[in-house]
Amino acid sequence: MWKLAFKNLLRDKRRTLLTFGILTVAITYYIVITGMLGGFEKESIRNFIALQSSHMVIRSEDFNEETLEGYIETPSEIENKLEKYPFIKAYTERLKIVGFLDNGIDQYPVVIVGIDPERDKAVFKTFEYADAPLRDGIWIGSSIKKHFDVKEGDYLFLNMRGKNGIIVSREVEKKSILNTPDFEINNSHIYIDINLLRDMGNFKDEVTQINILTDEFNKAESYKNRLISAFKKFKITSWVDEGADFLAISKTKNAAQAVLLFFIILIGIIGTANTLLISVFEKTREIGTLKAIGMTDREVMKLFLSEGVLIGVAGSLSGVIIGILINWYFVVHGIDWSPLLKDMDVGYKVMGIVKNTWNIKSIIVALFLGPLTTIFASYFPSKRAMKMTPAECLRWV
Repeated sequence: MWKLAFKNLLRDKRRTLLTFGILTVAITYYIVITGMLGGFEKESIRNFIALQSSHMVIRSEDFNEETLEGYIETPSEIENKLEKYPFIKAYTERLKIVGFLDNGIDQYPVVIVGIDPERDKAVFKTFEYADAPLRDGIWIGSSIKKHFDVKEGDYLFLNMRGKNGIIVSREVEKKSILNTPDFEINNSHIYIDINLLRDMGNFKDEVTQINILTDEFNKAESYKNRLISAFKKFKITSWVDEGADFLAISKTKNAAQAVLLFFIILIGIIGTANTLLISVFEKTREIGTLKAIGMTDREVMKLFLSEGVLIGVAGSLSGVIIGILINWYFVVHGIDWSPLLKDMDVGYKVMGIVKNTWNIKSIIVALFLGPLTTIFASYFPSKRAMKMTPAECLRWV
């Protein structure tokens, strides 16, 4: 039966190869795109943690996310307690204030982030994108630089509301441009020494938050629960909580994978059904002859189902092999997305070269998808061939 089915497929090589090729390309595309989306997600999470959230954040219980108000008055007391936890590797203080940059003509709304340049390095990777030390100046996001068209050494006015509610302003020197994978930082953040910011705003030891680095980022949720019981008067969040909106992109990614699967199934069904329907019409007289010499209806149906399975197996195997090879290349070398993304906010926090990941689930799905799809597509042509009587087949012109 299988031998006869194989010979039938080879009788019209062009049509068979076309169906086989379409299925192969679709499955290859699915594996590579799934790996690419996985790479974007992995790199985005890494950059989000390294540039914005850290593994955990401690804030005041009355912290307001809109105004960034609500300060920790005595951060040293919290830090002394943090020393007792072996899973905490580093921590740093940050003071965030809403303010404006001013060049004497235009104003630009910004989030002013006061950091300890030395301690911040142990938790965040922001300094890797700066080409000059912070000292008495500021680092600004690349989009802010474009707005003011500032050059190295230029001065801007930093305006904000201090602790006592009075608007304060200071002339500060631009030290470095931050062109990071995080669109939010590039578009709205500036960085300044925390002691200088405290002096400007008449803050004493107050901080907005204490950012924590642990030994395992994927254990942040369980670590958070341990800290909550010890710091009941403070709000503690993990990077999962901090990036809730950002991580919602993963749901979109899953939806995109579902769409890809749908189109692969559709391609497999249409291609295989088309190939086998034409085969049934072309071989109508042969079907009649086979039935006349003793082939049962069930055997005729099995013959055409076998043709569909062969196309599905061959298409899936070739698609998976080619997909694995292409994905392997992108896992090792990655793709440079800089020319395409530039300053666009695509939701993912990526920049430059992004490497694909391996998604074993998608490979297994792709391996079985072709045969299952083509079996389904083969059923209706096979059923048509099965129902035809020998006399009807032999009268076919």
